[in-house]
Amino acid sequence: MASILTNVGSMVALQTLRSTTANLETTQNRISTGMKVSTAKDNSSYWSIATTMKSDVSALKVLNENISLSAATVSTARVGVENINGLMSKINDQLTLATSASVDHNKIANEIDSLVAQVTSTIKASSYNGENLLDNIKTTTLVVSVKRDSTGVSAVTDSIKAQNLGASATPPTATVTQQTTNPTTGVTTGTAAYNAGTGATVTDFITGISAALKAGTTSVDRAAMAKAIQAEIDTQMDTVTAYAAELGAVGTRLELQQNFTSKLVDSLNTGIGALVDADLNEESARLQALQVQQQLGTQALSIANQAPQNILSLFR
Repeated sequence: MASILTNVGSMVALQTLRSTTANLETTQNRISTGMKVSTAKDNSSYWSIATTMKSDVSALKVLNENISLSAATVSTARVGVENINGLMSKINDQLTLATSASVDHNKIANEIDSLVAQVTSTIKASSYNGENLLDNIKTTTLVVSVKRDSTGVSAVTDSIKAQNLGASATPPTATVTQQTTNPTTGVTTGTAAYNAGTGATVTDFITGISAALKAGTTSVDRAAMAKAIQAEIDTQMDTVTAYAAELGAVGTRLELQQNFTSKLVDSLNTGIGALVDADLNEESARLQALQVQQQLGTQALSIANQAPQNILSLFR
């Protein structure tokens, strides 16, 4: 049936052209943004998942920066405690030398004082960004990653434990028991002993060595004191060595966590891309096809609009 009121062909051609134009706009938007899902309207599920993953990526990047700061703090402390370990070895060497009665114990004591001053200086200098792990006893909890599961988001943590090697605020009183040798008879009484006191730090212990070494009346007594101190200093050296090893382990863990987090961020970004990134090769081919369809749709609509004109020929 021919009608000038209802042009079915024109309506079909118009609907087809509208659909083609809408698809063309979508394709052009994907090409311009590089994304097939740029808003929740494009694909609500993919957009929601990608947005959550992007939030995780952002958090992981910030955490990785924090790990870098913590790793630098640990590294600074480790270098400091390794230097202290070397200085403690030198103090032990001086004590070994002092176990002989034929040496000048005053000079050795002065050399030990110099090494002790260097230990103290090293402890104070082993600070990074105001954080000194060698001069307090606090434990710092560090968030190194985030975990997301069906129950929600939770933190993945590690801890950095400080070790007080510096002088106590109120140093305990050292106990010195001195061996006594009669210079005339050569008779020795008593036993040399050195105890820095309960709760003494490494610095507390080594600070009193010089005075204890000089306390002896004779060279034999001082040599005996050197042996007593040398027997006790091993415990202090073990403390320093153990903490150096602990810092090394923490530093390694932080470095491994940094590497893992960097790879995890790359993996998450890849997953996000798979969800929302547009395949530009496909979109380019689609753009060409849609442009042709749009041109054909325009021509089809033009032809359909001419149909009512043909009715005039029936009345001539």
